[in-house]
Amino acid sequence: MFANGDDSRNFITSLEDFYAAFNRMGVCAANSSARVVSFSIEDTHPHVLLYGTEHDCVKFKNAYLTSTLRYIAANRGSLYDVILNYELYPVKSEDYLKNVAVYTIFQATKDGKKVMPFDYIWGSGSLYFRPENVLPIWYVDANGCVHNPMPISNLTARQKESMLHSRKKVPDNWLVCNGFLLPDNYVDVELFESIYQTHNCYRVFLANSKKKDDAIVAKMSKVRGMLIEDIEARKISAAVCYSLYHKHDSRWLDTNQRLGLAQELRRQYYLSFRQLATLCRLPETEIRKYVR
Repeated sequence: MFANGDDSRNFITSLEDFYAAFNRMGVCAANSSARVVSFSIEDTHPHVLLYGTEHDCVKFKNAYLTSTLRYIAANRGSLYDVILNYELYPVKSEDYLKNVAVYTIFQATKDGKKVMPFDYIWGSGSLYFRPENVLPIWYVDANGCVHNPMPISNLTARQKESMLHSRKKVPDNWLVCNGFLLPDNYVDVELFESIYQTHNCYRVFLANSKKKDDAIVAKMSKVRGMLIEDIEARKISAAVCYSLYHKHDSRWLDTNQRLGLAQELRRQYYLSFRQLATLCRLPETEIRKYVR
């Protein structure tokens, strides 16, 4: 799951936004059948490796997007100048999986921040291939003081809502510390480590070449499609719909015709899956299944 940082606007504008975006990951994981394998949150967008059916992963993506927009609207008073478009693509080869899994956690280092992936507090990088006696980075506050985690059930309802920015529940035994819903509550560390098997293999892929990074970026660009304003996309859809079926709106089409419209819009204009689902009035999971 990813977004294009160049297209995203005002995802993170404060330290509070970082905490909220980080903790939303756990809330969505607790209320989803998709499993979070790894993630990192950058100023403009998150990168997440999920494990699950396409349907479950789409639900996770939509839940994260919706809760993000709800948080921004509630805390800033509006969604003015906020653009968020999250996308998904399936990973189909073992080699590519090894490349993209590390890609999801070394974004901060790759983008020039003076931090290694295992020291980046806004991601899951410090969870993998670590000795048992290493202190989790979320236990240490900004002043270097170490705090003990506690079950979230110890917090009042107001404290929980203030931390999670959501009324959705997480398990009572999940641990929190220093304002973080700790990622080891829900991140599937064992699954991530099984991708690489050994520390040395993991080390090798952490040093990804620019060529491998470029292949991942190219894949994301292809999946994301063209970023066209929704008003313009509706005009394009109406014109294509009429040329194919002599109807100005997909609401008058049957399911097969709507799918045909989606395929043609993707072929001609490479619209995003989100826009195709909206324009063609089909579930995004079905669009992703039949449109490439």
